[in-house]
Amino acid sequence: MNPETVKRVEAYLKRSLNPGITLAARPRVNDSVEVLIGGEHVGLVYLIEDEGETSYQLEITILQEDLEG
Repeated sequence: MNPETVKRVEAYLKRSLNPGITLAARPRVNDSVEVLIGGEHVGLVYLIEDEGETSYQLEITILQEDLEG
């Protein structure tokens, strides 16, 4: 994703989900960025281009150990 797109997606996620969300580029990967909250990795946002349409898919990882306690 280009830097302008990353900024736009980040702004949307901040408004919609959590103002503490930040997005970070992934080395050698152009189709996704890392999602961080408080500096901790929580998932990825993927760029999806299909049949002339562009969308962004948010994948959040929840570890079993995070559910305990």
